[in-house]
Amino acid sequence: MFAASGVAADSRVNQLCRQRGLQGRVMWFDAEANLWALSSRDRVADIVQQCKAANINTIVVDVKPLSGLVLYDSKIAPKLTRFEGRPYPRDYDLLRTVIEEAHKVGIPVHAAINVFSEGSQDTPGGPALEHKDWQCVQYDIERSVKAGDEPKRAVKSAGYPYSSGDVCVYGDDAKSIGELPPNTYYVRVDKEGRTLQSEAVTGRARLSAPEGGFVLVGNRGAGVWLRDMVSSGAKFTLECNETMKPVGDLNNVHAAVFVNPLHPEARAHELSVIKEICENYPVDGIVLDRMRFPNIYTDFSDTSRKAFEQFIGHPVENWPADVFKRSAVPSTEVVRGPLFKSWLKFRAKVIHDFLAEARDVVKKTKPNAKLGVYVGSWYPLYYDVGVNWGSSKHSTDYEWWPEGYEETGFADLADYLCTGCYYTYPTRSEARANGEEEWKSVAAAAEESIKAVDDATFVYGSLYLRQYNGRPAKFREAIKQCLEKTQGCMFFDLVHVRDYGWWDEIGQVFNQPTRAPHEVPELLDELRRK
Repeated sequence: MFAASGVAADSRVNQLCRQRGLQGRVMWFDAEANLWALSSRDRVADIVQQCKAANINTIVVDVKPLSGLVLYDSKIAPKLTRFEGRPYPRDYDLLRTVIEEAHKVGIPVHAAINVFSEGSQDTPGGPALEHKDWQCVQYDIERSVKAGDEPKRAVKSAGYPYSSGDVCVYGDDAKSIGELPPNTYYVRVDKEGRTLQSEAVTGRARLSAPEGGFVLVGNRGAGVWLRDMVSSGAKFTLECNETMKPVGDLNNVHAAVFVNPLHPEARAHELSVIKEICENYPVDGIVLDRMRFPNIYTDFSDTSRKAFEQFIGHPVENWPADVFKRSAVPSTEVVRGPLFKSWLKFRAKVIHDFLAEARDVVKKTKPNAKLGVYVGSWYPLYYDVGVNWGSSKHSTDYEWWPEGYEETGFADLADYLCTGCYYTYPTRSEARANGEEEWKSVAAAAEESIKAVDDATFVYGSLYLRQYNGRPAKFREAIKQCLEKTQGCMFFDLVHVRDYGWWDEIGQVFNQPTRAPHEVPELLDELRRK
């Protein structure tokens, strides 16, 4: 399913960049992780100097974090004034400060925005919290378990880590439960509701659910209840009720509150933020992050239903079942309906069309500014967030692939992509040696990126530095894999370079300065003429 080894060697973009000695060397300044470290001009100047010494040639500064509260002077978006209970300097403009200090030493600056994240459950005041109707509507289910003749009991689909004090249910994600508190009791249940195994356990668990079955986990009173039900010989039955809820009412990844990319006011807000930055700041580029849906379960609002029905040319008789149904047993898969593939293509077209509009805004407002996009490198699985970041010419035989899905590919619209090769092992062989599938390696992820983009734009393999804490040699090897397989490397993010003291590690690999490929506009023009 994933790219085979050797794909990158055939990349024409790789060959052109090697011939010219070009490499993207991108340092990402995450807003929240570095907020206080970047809260004064002196601090910014010091970090910029260290970037220069390490031969970084592009700085990406996050100025619209998850909360939607911005870190520049805006007439459109609310500005962040407090964080973690502390006041943020009211008159401080992070974007302008980073641009001015970086331009002094010749480093281009690209402003990043978390596009469709407009609120955070950790930070009050974001636009999505002020405009609840903007929020994505998630097709959710409320699960309960019935044991014998006992009244049914609510259960949490906790994913991971385990939620202490509750009865939690796991399906094919059971192996990822994580650390368990003392006196935790688990029950493995088959698809007929019969107990296959039950035991008290403490510590990191790798529990597997039986095929078609599930695992119930509980401690304290929840654990006692599970143990008593097993002792009584009761069968366990899962039940669920379907609900449609705004994502702000749910616990989402990173506490981000996403807005619907199809909501006209939310969409207009995002485009106006992009335009405002381009009009008012001498940025060298814009980078779009979280330009996606939060998960496969969104958006099921009336707005999206009407747009989908227009897309397919007829009403949806059974909503949402004709798209898919969710199972009582937690699973990474959904029960697909007859319109599932059409739904995938529809969502990917929504994001493609937004990027086309955003590109038009950037290029008309600031013609020389570059447009970058961050995506995860796991292309064969990325349909779940409604994104096709491959080339419009890239087509595969994945079993989920809708006819014409390649038309939604947006790599051709971006001046570069940063693809998150966020894996612990630098090489395929090391992943295999440690019992992981080889695609869960930096090298394989980078080659998957090259395969999907198919020379439509520049690709910079991206590293999550936290995965290399205490392993500087592996970190250097991971950088080298990105540089060998793609046209550069992006570091996520600055906070880890600072905390680990890794400026010298980066400088050892980037021992000579060079330009980033996206800074050579004629190169991309040449590429796209072929």
